[in-house]
Amino acid sequence: MVFETPGPRAVIFDLDGTLVDSRLDFPAMRAELQAPVDVGLLEYIEGLPTAGARRSAMAVVHRHEMAGAAAATWMPGAEEALHTLHRAGLRTGIVTRNSREAARLTMERLGMPAIPLKAREDAAPKPDPEALLSLAAAWALRPAHCAYVGDFRFDIEAAVRAGMTPVLYAPAGRAAPAEAARSHLLTDFRHLVAWAMGPAP
Repeated sequence: MVFETPGPRAVIFDLDGTLVDSRLDFPAMRAELQAPVDVGLLEYIEGLPTAGARRSAMAVVHRHEMAGAAAATWMPGAEEALHTLHRAGLRTGIVTRNSREAARLTMERLGMPAIPLKAREDAAPKPDPEALLSLAAAWALRPAHCAYVGDFRFDIEAAVRAGMTPVLYAPAGRAAPAEAARSHLLTDFRHLVAWAMGPAP
């Protein structure tokens, strides 16, 4: 694919399902938590009636996330893309709904560059744009000059709400969700590198 808009000055990435395959079994997590399929897990837990119930539920999520971090592998082409952009001096960062501990373990295990990370302890979780806007502000960049790459509807919604360019990662063999209609569709990380390394706005 070819991006038709000018390249960004910064690229922010989601983690699970975008840069890495952590093999998180979300149906199993939902079954263990008795969470409905139409509500985000963090939002479901936030709505539980007692602090004890919320702590117990978050312990389940933490267990799954840490197991995922220990098993995570790069998505095809993501390792080269991230390191290429970082070496070129393009601002890069990660915004995830994961815990900081799990995200850090994933980044360290896979040898990711030392780039800014915003986890759920740092800002309201996506689709809230707070974490994305925080990174743009730290870089003194207009949100319109940033792109956010993710694989889920929360990622696209967060990017749109932040005023950033939304990029939906849907590699070959993965069905593109409805959100593809309001985002750039990325099927190969080489296309992202070519776009981001091109003329900036």
